[in-house]
Amino acid sequence: MSGLPADYFDYPLRRRGMDHDIYPFRALPDLKPVQWPGGARVALWIAVHVGHFPMDMPLKPFIAPGGMERPYPSFWDYTQRDYGNRIGIYRLMKALAARNLTATALLSAALAPLYPVLMDDIEAAGWEPACAGLDMGHLHHAQVPEAEEAATVKEAAALLRVRFGDAVRGWHSPAHSESPRTLDLVAAEGFDWTSGWLNDDMPYGMATSAGPLLAMPLPQDLADQKMLQQQNMATEDFCNAVLAAHAALDAEAAATGGGRILTLSVTPWLMGQPHRIRAFGAMLDAILAKGSVWNANGAQIAQAWRAQQA
Repeated sequence: MSGLPADYFDYPLRRRGMDHDIYPFRALPDLKPVQWPGGARVALWIAVHVGHFPMDMPLKPFIAPGGMERPYPSFWDYTQRDYGNRIGIYRLMKALAARNLTATALLSAALAPLYPVLMDDIEAAGWEPACAGLDMGHLHHAQVPEAEEAATVKEAAALLRVRFGDAVRGWHSPAHSESPRTLDLVAAEGFDWTSGWLNDDMPYGMATSAGPLLAMPLPQDLADQKMLQQQNMATEDFCNAVLAAHAALDAEAAATGGGRILTLSVTPWLMGQPHRIRAFGAMLDAILAKGSVWNANGAQIAQAWRAQQA
Protein backbone atom coordinates (compact mmCIF):
# COMPACT_ATOMS: atom_id res chain seq x y z
CA MET A 1 0.00 0.00 0.00
CA SER A 2 2.98 2.31 -0.35
CA GLY A 3 2.25 5.67 -1.92
CA LEU A 4 -1.27 5.95 -0.54
CA PRO A 5 -2.07 8.86 1.78
CA ALA A 6 -2.61 8.02 5.45
CA ASP A 7 -6.30 8.95 5.29
CA TYR A 8 -7.03 6.88 2.16
CA PHE A 9 -9.35 4.49 4.02
CA ASP A 10 -10.99 7.16 6.16
CA TYR A 11 -14.64 7.38 5.16
CA PRO A 12 -16.86 9.05 7.77
CA LEU A 13 -20.10 7.65 6.31
CA ARG A 14 -18.95 4.02 6.20
CA ARG A 15 -21.16 2.25 8.69
CA ARG A 16 -23.87 -0.37 8.92
CA GLY A 17 -26.87 0.70 6.87
CA MET A 18 -26.87 3.67 4.50
CA ASP A 19 -23.60 5.25 3.38
CA HIS A 20 -25.08 8.74 3.05
CA ASP A 21 -27.17 11.11 5.15
CA ILE A 22 -29.87 11.99 2.60
CA TYR A 23 -32.40 9.62 4.18
CA PRO A 24 -32.31 6.77 6.74
CA PHE A 25 -32.78 3.13 5.89
CA ARG A 26 -36.38 1.94 5.87
CA ALA A 27 -37.95 -1.41 5.02
CA LEU A 28 -41.49 -1.46 3.66
CA PRO A 29 -42.81 -4.06 6.16
CA ASP A 30 -41.78 -1.76 9.02
CA LEU A 31 -43.56 1.26 7.56
CA LYS A 32 -46.11 3.02 9.73
CA PRO A 33 -49.52 2.37 8.09
CA VAL A 34 -50.98 5.32 6.23
CA GLN A 35 -54.71 5.79 5.67
CA TRP A 36 -55.98 7.35 2.45
CA PRO A 37 -59.19 9.39 2.31
CA GLY A 38 -62.36 7.32 2.25
CA GLY A 39 -60.47 4.28 3.50
CA ALA A 40 -59.07 3.62 0.02
CA ARG A 41 -56.40 0.95 -0.13
CA VAL A 42 -54.58 2.34 -3.17
CA ALA A 43 -53.81 5.95 -4.11
CA LEU A 44 -53.77 6.25 -7.92
CA TRP A 45 -51.27 8.88 -9.02
CA ILE A 46 -51.31 9.52 -12.76
CA ALA A 47 -48.08 11.31 -13.75
CA VAL A 48 -48.03 12.56 -17.35
CA HIS A 49 -44.61 13.41 -18.83
CA VAL A 50 -45.06 16.54 -20.92
CA GLY A 51 -41.57 17.09 -22.28
CA HIS A 52 -39.91 19.41 -24.76
CA PHE A 53 -37.16 17.78 -26.86
CA PRO A 54 -35.01 20.43 -28.59
CA MET A 55 -33.67 19.34 -31.97
CA ASP A 56 -30.18 20.46 -30.95
CA MET A 57 -30.15 18.62 -27.62
CA PRO A 58 -26.66 17.40 -26.62
CA LEU A 59 -25.67 13.76 -27.04
CA LYS A 60 -23.24 13.65 -24.09
CA PRO A 61 -22.80 12.50 -21.41
CA PHE A 62 -26.00 10.61 -22.27
CA ILE A 63 -29.14 11.00 -24.36
CA ALA A 64 -32.41 11.34 -22.52
CA PRO A 65 -34.90 8.54 -23.21
CA GLY A 66 -36.88 9.69 -26.21
CA GLY A 67 -34.06 12.03 -27.25
CA MET A 68 -32.92 12.69 -30.79
CA GLU A 69 -31.69 9.51 -32.45
CA ARG A 70 -30.66 11.02 -35.80
CA PRO A 71 -28.22 13.80 -36.73
CA TYR A 72 -29.35 17.40 -36.39
CA PRO A 73 -31.85 18.53 -37.49
CA SER A 74 -33.88 15.40 -36.78
CA PHE A 75 -37.41 16.31 -37.80
CA TRP A 76 -38.28 12.62 -37.56
CA ASP A 77 -37.57 12.49 -33.82
CA TYR A 78 -38.71 16.03 -33.00
CA THR A 79 -42.11 15.82 -34.66
CA GLN A 80 -42.84 12.40 -33.17
CA ARG A 81 -42.25 13.80 -29.67
CA ASP A 82 -44.11 17.01 -30.50
CA TYR A 83 -47.11 14.89 -31.49
CA GLY A 84 -47.64 14.22 -27.82
CA ASN A 85 -47.92 17.90 -26.90
CA ARG A 86 -50.25 18.72 -29.80
CA ILE A 87 -52.39 15.60 -30.20
CA GLY A 88 -51.69 12.77 -27.77
CA ILE A 89 -52.13 14.73 -24.56
CA TYR A 90 -55.66 15.69 -25.53
CA ARG A 91 -56.61 12.04 -25.88
CA LEU A 92 -55.27 11.45 -22.37
CA MET A 93 -57.22 14.45 -21.07
CA LYS A 94 -60.41 13.12 -22.65
CA ALA A 95 -59.89 9.63 -21.23
CA LEU A 96 -59.26 10.94 -17.71
CA ALA A 97 -62.11 13.47 -17.80
CA ALA A 98 -64.55 10.75 -18.87
CA ARG A 99 -63.69 8.91 -15.66
CA ASN A 100 -63.45 11.98 -13.39
CA LEU A 101 -59.74 11.37 -12.87
CA THR A 102 -57.03 13.95 -12.30
CA ALA A 103 -53.30 13.89 -13.04
CA THR A 104 -49.99 15.62 -12.47
CA ALA A 105 -48.38 17.15 -15.55
CA LEU A 106 -44.59 16.82 -15.30
CA LEU A 107 -43.82 19.82 -17.49
CA SER A 108 -40.68 20.89 -19.28
CA ALA A 109 -40.76 24.53 -18.19
CA ALA A 110 -39.69 25.69 -21.67
CA LEU A 111 -43.16 24.72 -22.88
CA ALA A 112 -44.84 27.46 -20.82
CA PRO A 113 -43.97 30.31 -23.22
CA LEU A 114 -43.83 28.05 -26.31
CA TYR A 115 -47.25 26.38 -25.86
CA PRO A 116 -49.45 28.82 -23.88
CA VAL A 117 -52.64 27.20 -25.17
CA LEU A 118 -51.49 23.83 -23.85
CA MET A 119 -50.81 25.41 -20.46
CA ASP A 120 -54.35 26.84 -20.45
CA ASP A 121 -55.80 23.44 -21.31
CA ILE A 122 -53.81 21.67 -18.59
CA GLU A 123 -55.12 24.17 -16.07
CA ALA A 124 -58.68 23.82 -17.40
CA ALA A 125 -58.42 20.03 -17.04
CA GLY A 126 -57.61 20.49 -13.35
CA TRP A 127 -54.23 18.81 -13.61
CA GLU A 128 -51.48 19.68 -11.16
CA PRO A 129 -48.52 21.46 -12.80
CA ALA A 130 -45.11 20.18 -11.70
CA CYS A 131 -41.69 21.17 -13.00
CA ALA A 132 -39.72 18.58 -14.99
CA GLY A 133 -36.70 20.78 -15.47
CA LEU A 134 -36.15 23.29 -18.27
CA ASP A 135 -36.31 20.82 -21.17
CA MET A 136 -35.01 17.39 -22.14
CA GLY A 137 -31.80 18.93 -23.45
CA HIS A 138 -30.82 20.41 -20.08
CA LEU A 139 -29.95 17.33 -18.04
CA HIS A 140 -28.53 17.35 -14.53
CA HIS A 141 -25.20 15.60 -13.98
CA ALA A 142 -21.85 16.10 -12.28
CA GLN A 143 -20.22 17.61 -15.37
CA VAL A 144 -22.55 20.61 -15.32
CA PRO A 145 -20.94 23.55 -13.43
CA GLU A 146 -22.77 24.37 -10.21
CA ALA A 147 -23.61 27.93 -11.25
CA GLU A 148 -25.02 26.70 -14.56
CA GLU A 149 -27.18 24.04 -12.91
CA ALA A 150 -28.44 26.52 -10.31
CA ALA A 151 -29.38 28.95 -13.08
CA THR A 152 -31.24 26.19 -14.96
CA VAL A 153 -33.28 25.19 -11.91
CA LYS A 154 -34.07 28.83 -11.14
CA GLU A 155 -35.13 29.55 -14.73
CA ALA A 156 -37.33 26.45 -14.89
CA ALA A 157 -39.07 27.30 -11.62
CA ALA A 158 -39.62 30.90 -12.69
CA LEU A 159 -41.07 30.01 -16.11
CA LEU A 160 -43.72 27.71 -14.66
CA ARG A 161 -44.56 29.90 -11.67
CA VAL A 162 -45.10 32.92 -13.90
CA ARG A 163 -47.88 30.87 -15.50
CA PHE A 164 -49.19 28.74 -12.60
CA GLY A 165 -48.05 30.58 -9.48
CA ASP A 166 -47.55 28.72 -6.20
CA ALA A 167 -49.36 25.65 -7.55
CA VAL A 168 -45.96 24.45 -8.81
CA ARG A 169 -44.66 22.52 -5.78
CA GLY A 170 -43.21 19.35 -7.32
CA TRP A 171 -39.99 18.68 -9.22
CA HIS A 172 -39.03 15.83 -11.55
CA SER A 173 -35.56 16.02 -13.07
CA PRO A 174 -35.64 15.41 -16.84
CA ALA A 175 -34.79 11.78 -17.66
CA HIS A 176 -34.40 11.11 -13.90
CA SER A 177 -31.06 12.96 -14.17
CA GLU A 178 -29.37 14.42 -11.12
CA SER A 179 -26.03 15.80 -10.03
CA PRO A 180 -24.80 15.63 -6.43
CA ARG A 181 -26.22 19.17 -6.04
CA THR A 182 -29.64 18.84 -7.67
CA LEU A 183 -31.64 18.08 -4.53
CA ASP A 184 -30.10 21.06 -2.71
CA LEU A 185 -30.85 23.39 -5.62
CA VAL A 186 -34.42 22.13 -5.99
CA ALA A 187 -35.15 22.60 -2.29
CA ALA A 188 -33.60 26.07 -2.40
CA GLU A 189 -36.11 27.05 -5.10
CA GLY A 190 -39.00 26.15 -2.79
CA PHE A 191 -40.11 22.80 -4.20
CA ASP A 192 -41.80 20.46 -1.72
CA TRP A 193 -41.41 17.09 -3.41
CA THR A 194 -39.31 15.37 -6.02
CA SER A 195 -39.87 12.15 -7.96
CA GLY A 196 -36.53 11.18 -9.43
CA TRP A 197 -35.53 8.45 -6.96
CA LEU A 198 -36.71 4.92 -7.74
CA ASN A 199 -36.03 3.07 -4.51
CA ASP A 200 -39.40 2.90 -2.74
CA ASP A 201 -43.12 2.33 -3.24
CA MET A 202 -44.07 5.02 -0.72
CA PRO A 203 -42.97 8.60 0.05
CA TYR A 204 -40.05 9.32 2.38
CA GLY A 205 -38.28 12.39 3.67
CA MET A 206 -34.99 13.60 2.20
CA ALA A 207 -32.53 15.99 3.85
CA THR A 208 -30.90 18.76 1.80
CA SER A 209 -28.75 21.76 2.63
CA ALA A 210 -31.79 23.97 1.92
CA GLY A 211 -34.33 22.02 3.97
CA PRO A 212 -36.45 18.88 3.65
CA LEU A 213 -37.86 17.38 0.47
CA LEU A 214 -40.36 14.57 0.10
CA ALA A 215 -39.45 11.78 -2.32
CA MET A 216 -42.51 10.63 -4.22
CA PRO A 217 -42.58 7.15 -5.83
CA LEU A 218 -42.43 7.28 -9.64
CA PRO A 219 -41.11 3.87 -10.75
CA GLN A 220 -39.31 3.74 -14.08
CA ASP A 221 -39.78 -0.02 -14.29
CA LEU A 222 -43.54 0.46 -14.74
CA ALA A 223 -43.33 3.51 -17.05
CA ASP A 224 -44.59 3.46 -20.63
CA GLN A 225 -41.29 4.99 -21.80
CA LYS A 226 -39.40 2.05 -20.34
CA MET A 227 -41.73 -0.68 -21.54
CA LEU A 228 -43.11 0.64 -24.82
CA GLN A 229 -40.26 2.76 -26.18
CA GLN A 230 -37.11 1.22 -24.70
CA GLN A 231 -38.16 -2.43 -24.43
CA ASN A 232 -40.56 -2.46 -27.42
CA MET A 233 -43.24 -4.29 -25.48
CA ALA A 234 -46.81 -4.55 -26.70
CA THR A 235 -49.40 -2.13 -25.33
CA GLU A 236 -51.32 -5.04 -23.84
CA ASP A 237 -48.21 -6.17 -21.96
CA PHE A 238 -47.81 -2.71 -20.47
CA CYS A 239 -51.44 -2.59 -19.39
CA ASN A 240 -51.26 -6.08 -17.91
CA ALA A 241 -48.15 -5.13 -15.94
CA VAL A 242 -49.92 -2.09 -14.48
CA LEU A 243 -52.93 -4.21 -13.53
CA ALA A 244 -50.68 -6.83 -11.95
CA ALA A 245 -48.95 -4.12 -9.93
CA HIS A 246 -52.30 -2.76 -8.80
CA ALA A 247 -53.45 -6.21 -7.71
CA ALA A 248 -50.29 -6.76 -5.68
CA LEU A 249 -50.41 -3.33 -4.03
CA ASP A 250 -54.11 -3.69 -3.26
CA ALA A 251 -53.48 -7.07 -1.64
CA GLU A 252 -50.60 -5.64 0.44
CA ALA A 253 -52.79 -2.78 1.62
CA ALA A 254 -55.58 -5.17 2.59
CA ALA A 255 -53.17 -7.41 4.49
CA THR A 256 -51.34 -4.65 6.37
CA GLY A 257 -54.13 -2.14 6.90
CA GLY A 258 -51.96 0.56 5.36
CA GLY A 259 -52.48 2.24 2.00
CA ARG A 260 -50.23 1.88 -1.04
CA ILE A 261 -49.56 4.05 -4.12
CA LEU A 262 -49.91 3.00 -7.74
CA THR A 263 -48.08 5.52 -9.91
CA LEU A 264 -49.21 5.44 -13.51
CA SER A 265 -46.33 7.00 -15.47
CA VAL A 266 -47.46 7.80 -19.02
CA THR A 267 -46.20 9.86 -21.95
CA PRO A 268 -48.49 11.60 -24.47
CA TRP A 269 -46.39 10.77 -27.53
CA LEU A 270 -46.58 7.11 -26.58
CA MET A 271 -49.84 6.43 -24.75
CA GLY A 272 -51.73 9.17 -26.61
CA GLN A 273 -51.40 7.36 -29.93
CA PRO A 274 -54.72 6.30 -31.51
CA HIS A 275 -53.77 2.61 -31.44
CA ARG A 276 -53.14 2.76 -27.67
CA ILE A 277 -55.72 5.11 -26.20
CA ARG A 278 -58.53 2.55 -26.07
CA ALA A 279 -56.32 0.13 -24.14
CA PHE A 280 -55.39 3.00 -21.80
CA GLY A 281 -59.06 3.64 -21.06
CA ALA A 282 -59.79 -0.05 -20.53
CA MET A 283 -56.88 -0.28 -18.11
CA LEU A 284 -58.25 2.65 -16.10
CA ASP A 285 -61.70 1.04 -16.04
CA ALA A 286 -60.23 -2.21 -14.76
CA ILE A 287 -58.43 -0.39 -11.93
CA LEU A 288 -61.50 1.59 -10.95
CA ALA A 289 -63.72 -1.50 -11.11
CA LYS A 290 -61.71 -3.06 -8.27
CA GLY A 291 -62.84 -0.22 -6.00
CA SER A 292 -60.99 1.17 -2.99
CA VAL A 293 -59.02 3.63 -5.14
CA TRP A 294 -58.27 7.25 -4.29
CA ASN A 295 -57.20 9.22 -7.35
CA ALA A 296 -55.05 12.20 -6.37
CA ASN A 297 -52.26 14.39 -7.68
CA GLY A 298 -48.75 14.55 -6.25
CA ALA A 299 -49.41 17.46 -3.91
CA GLN A 300 -52.53 15.82 -2.47
CA ILE A 301 -50.74 12.55 -1.79
CA ALA A 302 -47.78 14.39 -0.25
CA GLN A 303 -50.12 16.37 2.01
CA ALA A 304 -51.98 13.28 3.16
CA TRP A 305 -48.68 11.51 3.82
CA ARG A 306 -47.14 14.35 5.82
CA ALA A 307 -50.25 14.76 7.95
CA GLN A 308 -49.84 11.21 9.26
CA GLN A 309 -46.10 11.17 9.92
CA ALA A 310 -46.02 13.28 13.08
